[in-house]
Amino acid sequence: MYNTYFNFKEAPFSIAPDPRYLYMTEQHREALAHLVYGLNSEGGCILLTGEVGTGKTTICRCLLEQIPEHTHIALVVNPKVTAIELLETICDELKIEYPDQNNTIKTYIDRINAFLIEANARNEKTVLIIDEAQNLDDAVLEQLRLLTNLETNQRKLLQIIILGQPELLDILSRPEMRQLAQRITARFHLNALSASEVKAYISHRLAIAGQNAQLFPEHTISQLYRLSKGIPRLLNVLCDRSLLGTYVQNKPVVDKKTLSTAAKEVFGEIKHVQNRSKLARLIRISAIICIAAITAALVFFIFGSKANEPSTISATSTANIGPIKQEQATVETVAIGNPLIDFFLTSNANNQEIAFNALLQLWKPGYLNKTSAAVCDDTGHGLSCFQHRGNLNSLRKLNRPVVLKLYDDAGKISYLTLEHLNNNLARLYTGQDSFVIEARLLEKHWYGEFSLLWQAPPFYQQPILPGSDGEVVQWLGQQLARLHNQDTAPTIHNTYSDELVSQLRHFQQDKGLIPDGIAGPLTLIHLNTATGITTPLLYEHAEDKE
Repeated sequence: MYNTYFNFKEAPFSIAPDPRYLYMTEQHREALAHLVYGLNSEGGCILLTGEVGTGKTTICRCLLEQIPEHTHIALVVNPKVTAIELLETICDELKIEYPDQNNTIKTYIDRINAFLIEANARNEKTVLIIDEAQNLDDAVLEQLRLLTNLETNQRKLLQIIILGQPELLDILSRPEMRQLAQRITARFHLNALSASEVKAYISHRLAIAGQNAQLFPEHTISQLYRLSKGIPRLLNVLCDRSLLGTYVQNKPVVDKKTLSTAAKEVFGEIKHVQNRSKLARLIRISAIICIAAITAALVFFIFGSKANEPSTISATSTANIGPIKQEQATVETVAIGNPLIDFFLTSNANNQEIAFNALLQLWKPGYLNKTSAAVCDDTGHGLSCFQHRGNLNSLRKLNRPVVLKLYDDAGKISYLTLEHLNNNLARLYTGQDSFVIEARLLEKHWYGEFSLLWQAPPFYQQPILPGSDGEVVQWLGQQLARLHNQDTAPTIHNTYSDELVSQLRHFQQDKGLIPDGIAGPLTLIHLNTATGITTPLLYEHAEDKE
């Protein structure tokens, strides 16, 4: 309704889990790292919890856009299912055929097991993602645990990622759930946004929707943080209702009075829903108590007189999942071996600074640090450090040597410098020696974390936001002009104008970045590459990219 009024391309505060609108705080990056770890590990369960509306499902959607090749994903978004319905859903997601009727748990398990064995033989992964898992009943949780038993002698055949609200932690802490809890190899809990993150979150969503104006002044930002407690979903609802009120009143920006009115409407509706839920819960509990009392009375009336007579009890037990039939193993010969494993076995060092010094030598051969400061704290070399997460494809796009954070099979961390990469081979540098490894083997020990050095623009202090001004904006205008083969910018840009914002967005979109119009480190690194700034590269010739 208000999109045209504020010049939005689309509604900026929809509560739909759109990955484009995911604002990646440090904790969201860590949460995504845990999910990526689940995709790359050899089995077990990954647990991601957080309050309602903190972004769990959106992170999950973001993960689905980054899945490695040859990975099968089964996504269960409706946890209100029985154990058989869960298995049926998994079969449907993985396109596993099964009979139309008269199926038992064993029917589905046998077919899932056969699918997993065949996928494993083709070196393909299978990942099961369960959303809103706090709503699963005990029988379904037990079935999840049994699914983790599907394995060969070498590895688990199924990775499980479980998303849920904080009460899921209470469920898993119960004694009867200890077997499932012990299968969880990594855990992460998402907290609410901080006050500073709330401001950046709102600016991010407005920029994605196509508006760079400050529609929420500073005093409304602090009020939004106080009202929402930093919960993104509440922020979305409050901002949406506030913009609607601002539009109705024909005002240019959201003021405190409009926000207060919106908050009364929003929290009034939430309270009404909560009250209705409480009433329904009380009715259900009362009905259960009444039924239990009547049933107890009937049982006593019918069977009370026979209490002293011997009785015969018959019990039906559920058979455990049988051992998986082993197929003939295929031995693959690696032409160049796996010297990375040798490095893990022989190296006792996990010194990140050694790797960074090796990386620095690629930029400035022979540079001597005359202080005791670490590479990233040393201002003498004139470079900046940048930490991020991605995959081999994103490293190829950045085209920079990087420091990789690697994990051996026991979980020990090591750091190595990646100095060359093409589609098949990667050359790693230990600080003393270099060795070559197949890229696919590297991915088994790298879960996406990397760091690099880059050349920041003159006068650069922080990301260049719409409305920024100064010499750094002039530099940005000159670089964008060079992309269009212009010797100089047609006009001298002292302010980050709508024209420049539009140009940068086109550049970001072309490079596969989020087109938010914000010139941060990732965008500037790509800009340096595009404009030909001298820098060490991961590959230097076109054939390396083939």
